Amino acid sequence: MSLPFHAALTKAHAPVIAEIKPHSPKTGPLVAAHAVADVARDYANAGAPCLSVTTGAWHGGSLGMIAQMAATGLPVLRKDFITSRRHLDESLEAGASAVLLTCALLRSADVTRLAVAALSIGLTPFVEAASVRELEGLQLPHEAILAINNRDIRTREVDDGGVSHSELLYAQARAGHAGLLVSASGLTTPQAVARAMAAGFDGVLVGTALLSGPAPPFDTTRAFIMAASRTVHH
Repeated sequence: MSLPFHAALTKAHAPVIAEIKPHSPKTGPLVAAHAVADVARDYANAGAPCLSVTTGAWHGGSLGMIAQMAATGLPVLRKDFITSRRHLDESLEAGASAVLLTCALLRSADVTRLAVAALSIGLTPFVEAASVRELEGLQLPHEAILAINNRDIRTREVDDGGVSHSELLYAQARAGHAGLLVSASGLTTPQAVARAMAAGFDGVLVGTALLSGPAPPFDTTRAFIMAASRTVHH
């Protein structure tokens, strides 16, 4: 079964997952609901190979935003508190190509079970871990994407986590997972993205920084895309 999200990130010249988070607990409103499709098009036109959207109501999101973003033709990651097979099915029906599984919310065995179930219906599992403890004993299928979350969801991501957190956990993550590794969240500058790629990560996820800067999302995204270029780091 094909995995569009995994394939797009693997083949990308600049593997940036561009995220829409309508509201940030730290910075406040970022994208109005009516502007989601326009921002998604900006991301696509800037060269992002994959998109992500936070669908939880606490971030101002909704399930319907997935279809608006998928209209770009790019694969979309659904970020939400996904804990059951029902959540996987509704994500697929809504147009998602990948789903977030959060180690802070699930036992390791449940992460593995849901990752396998996601793959069985063509969804790429995007598994986020944020600590040494969460990485210990984690067993994932090769096709899963393992992401180091630089921020702590238990503090509602208002901490100042950054790329140094990914750098600290890289060796452990790489030793435990043979598939793709992503540095996610807290990457506030193109320089931080370049550091993550130089450390060996296969991709990055950036959201708030693309939406909160002084420049339009297209221009900001282009700068982050250029910083992630594989020709620079490999």
